[in-house]
Amino acid sequence: MSSKQPTSKNIVKIWRDTSFKGVELLSARYHFHHFPVHEHSSFAIGLIELGAMDHIESKTKRILMPAGSVCVVNPGDIHGGGHTTEAGWQYRMMYIQPADMSAIVTNEHGVISEKLPNFDSPIIIDNETYQALRSAHLTSESPDTSRLEKTSRLTHALNLMTSRHGNFGRNTKHSVILPKAIKRSREFIDAHITLNPSLQEIAEVAGLSPSHLLRTFRDAVGLTPHAYLMQRRIEMARHLLVKGEAMRSVAILAGFCDQAHFTREFRRFYGTTPRNSLR
Repeated sequence: MSSKQPTSKNIVKIWRDTSFKGVELLSARYHFHHFPVHEHSSFAIGLIELGAMDHIESKTKRILMPAGSVCVVNPGDIHGGGHTTEAGWQYRMMYIQPADMSAIVTNEHGVISEKLPNFDSPIIIDNETYQALRSAHLTSESPDTSRLEKTSRLTHALNLMTSRHGNFGRNTKHSVILPKAIKRSREFIDAHITLNPSLQEIAEVAGLSPSHLLRTFRDAVGLTPHAYLMQRRIEMARHLLVKGEAMRSVAILAGFCDQAHFTREFRRFYGTTPRNSLR
């Protein structure tokens, strides 16, 4: 998508419900938007309500997500996506931290598993699962719904999805062991999100030359070090926004040089400004 395409028609809201521990929520109506290639540290579960979304896993693999489908992305899965027509699409998202997903879902024996579930396909066509997840999401917008009902619906929905479409026994991207050099470099970036590390500094931590680090990091992680840093900053900014942090503070706390830089990157990821995303 061209960066010149208008985003003013996009409506995006991000929030959290304190009843849902470790869960951040989003609802959006996109007319023009294309997500940059990225990953999540959380499980990302999308519910396509209207239209269709183009889900991109690689240069050669694209999946059309129609209305009524569930899009589920494991932590660490590289992906992108966006509109397929000018009509765009409407959807709801849940971002669930791995530790919180692990505390909710049970394996095939009905017990909490130390292993995280994995979803082999990013698309689920299952109306019962879709409706259960959407029902749980909708309760987050209902102040009259009790915490017990909210958490019960979420627990039921996630366990239904996992029992039908997930597995606990296969290797997953969030369990893949990275080369030690890349693991050190990624941990260095994670620990210095608010700073401005140079490629040379990251390469020294990894014990590689800068050019070798660029190639090896991209091959192992699926993103360049800079792209990885930007998505981590955006993720941190989203956490701060939904926690109620003052808008003027979020840019600095998330490591952006100024408010304008933060707004540009946020719009690139979410198709709207940080201020317009708040409920």
